[in-house]
Amino acid sequence: MQVTRWLVSWLEQCLLRRAPQADPLSLKALGGALLAYLSMDLLQARTSSGWPVSLGMTALDTLVMVWFSWSVLRLTRHTARYLQTLTALAGTGAVLGLAGLPLVQQAAQAQSGEGPTGTLVLGWLMLLVWGIAVQAHIYRHALSVRYGTGLLVAGLQTILVISLLETLFPPVTGT
Repeated sequence: MQVTRWLVSWLEQCLLRRAPQADPLSLKALGGALLAYLSMDLLQARTSSGWPVSLGMTALDTLVMVWFSWSVLRLTRHTARYLQTLTALAGTGAVLGLAGLPLVQQAAQAQSGEGPTGTLVLGWLMLLVWGIAVQAHIYRHALSVRYGTGLLVAGLQTILVISLLETLFPPVTGT
């Protein structure tokens, strides 16, 4: 029953209809959100990479989310909001990861062919924009700032994650 409430809350946050602070502080919710996020991240990574690379990518992505959100909240003196912010980021990330799973599977199949289709690229772009919009919504509430500032923070986190992943786990080119 409690898991259903968490999922509904994360879905509503993905639709920008609910603020993270509307949920009570809960270490159980944080644990569930992180477990769901890690699982979805690993599942997505495994569609195109072996276990060692998938585990590394998942660990890096999760550590950046944990560290970045803590750093931003500490810098702005909002550390009391960390638990709810991290829960919201991980929970909504898991929901969006589930929504993007068909795209990940199509991308893995397209790698063996001639490359991604225009529809697949458009789908990825839409999911990326949606994910940044959701993170911006969460950061906006966590930092008590305007949406544009939340968008800037979310964009910085996204750029950091993508840059680190591409640097530390470069794509393998076929021969």
